[in-house]
Amino acid sequence: PMVWGGVFATFAPQLILNDNVGDYVCRGEGEEAVIEFCNRLCEGKPTHNVQNFWVRYNGNIIKNKISSLVDLESLPIPDYSVFPEHATYRPMQGKVRRTIGLETQRGCTYTCTFCNSPGQVILHKSNINQMFARKKSIKKVREEIDFLHKKYNLGLIYMIDDTFLAVSEKRFDELYEMYLDFKIPFWMNTRCETMTERRAEKLEEMNLLRMNFGIEHGNEEYRRNILKRSTSNERMISAFQMTSGKKYVTVGDLIIGMPEENRKLVFDSIKFTRQLPKDVEKTGAFVFAPYHGTELRELAVKKGYIKNPESICDITKPEESMLDQPQLPKQELIGLVNTAGLYQELPESKWKFIKKA
Repeated sequence: PMVWGGVFATFAPQLILNDNVGDYVCRGEGEEAVIEFCNRLCEGKPTHNVQNFWVRYNGNIIKNKISSLVDLESLPIPDYSVFPEHATYRPMQGKVRRTIGLETQRGCTYTCTFCNSPGQVILHKSNINQMFARKKSIKKVREEIDFLHKKYNLGLIYMIDDTFLAVSEKRFDELYEMYLDFKIPFWMNTRCETMTERRAEKLEEMNLLRMNFGIEHGNEEYRRNILKRSTSNERMISAFQMTSGKKYVTVGDLIIGMPEENRKLVFDSIKFTRQLPKDVEKTGAFVFAPYHGTELRELAVKKGYIKNPESICDITKPEESMLDQPQLPKQELIGLVNTAGLYQELPESKWKFIKKA
């Protein structure tokens, strides 16, 4: 049997089952649901009524209810030995390092419209009246790092949290004190408003290797009204200034080609990044991906920017846009994506040549 799971499966189970690419879709968290499914399968028991699963059964689709959230404290430590050893090596900052992903918290309390984490919050609140976003204890995090480092001699930890620094000062201090015992190079994502001068310094002591700030857009009004991100440009720039000059690398990410965006708004983003400290690594720009379970996808479908409401994001073509907007034609958008890095770095006197490119 083929079982689908993950974020796409959670928000578009009908598409998977309609495409006949599997008979089972696990929605929401799968750790306990998949174990129950496998046990039933091995014991020859019915598998069509496992919680969290949508199942094609006797010509119908059975939609089982979402189960209670798993207890993060009781989850076993991931067993990477089931993969070949070379699969755990990743390039980062000029070296190939043995890398694992570490989850210190699950979900996110922010409401960004391009992200499907808010959809997880709504799904679980409406179905089981539980808060999806939650954190592991520092004790649990220490236990996992200690075990994994002793077993695999880690060269890098990839913090997979949506917003790593979305924590209280108390929890940050506990995390800081605990991590000083390891100082394994690590990478993380966070938001500008979670950074302070104090945190910027302590992250250096923890041996942070690289961090990404999600800028997403440089126009405050667009960011506030369309993306539901209310942080000011001034506050965002101050966060980059706090991390400038440190031993770790700071990266700024942009998304372009979002619903209702036009050429002027794209250049608002480009001009914003030109104000950042010189040692900030800019990533050019990523093309907006209308993921299922996001508000921005719903807006794009409503406006007719996505012709086929059932179309799915193709990650094999990250340079293409699924949106067809009259005010920002695809050809122009892709041209801006391909030259965004030049606009960010070269003097404005050269922009007329970049436009030709």
